[in-house]
Amino acid sequence: MQTHAIYTNLSESVTLICEQCHRSRALQAAAVKDLPQPLKVQCPCGATFGVNIIIRQCYRKKTRLLGTYVKHDPQTHQILEQGRMVVEDISQTGIGLRTPGRHAILVSDVLSIAFTLDDKQKTDIRKSVLVRRIDDRFIGAEFVDHDAYTDTNRILGFYLRPG
Repeated sequence: MQTHAIYTNLSESVTLICEQCHRSRALQAAAVKDLPQPLKVQCPCGATFGVNIIIRQCYRKKTRLLGTYVKHDPQTHQILEQGRMVVEDISQTGIGLRTPGRHAILVSDVLSIAFTLDDKQKTDIRKSVLVRRIDDRFIGAEFVDHDAYTDTNRILGFYLRPG
């Protein structure tokens, strides 16, 4: 049984589409948020598939922004690792990034990151992130200061506006 991920927020609906017959069914995200994941879906055509409905608080924009990361020792501030990265998605509270090769980054590490937005101003962004999840070379991280009112967070807010 193949499983797909659908990202949404609580106010939206999610559309389940059968890959066999292309029937679709819309569900309110709030109605399925407490159900055990993945959901096992049985289509009237007989096909069965799994769906992970992942509810996010903030809009997440797909990107392909080049940048760098640095991992420092928390006590000595010595550089332990540095490298290139690609920011694959970004939200007001964090980013998803991918390293081109192997890394020694662990969950709960704090990284200093730098990348350039693809906006008209080609804005340079420099922030600290807390690593929340690692899947091989993909890293999900939360901005350390996402709830502070800073120029950088204001710029990210404008960048993330749809349209």
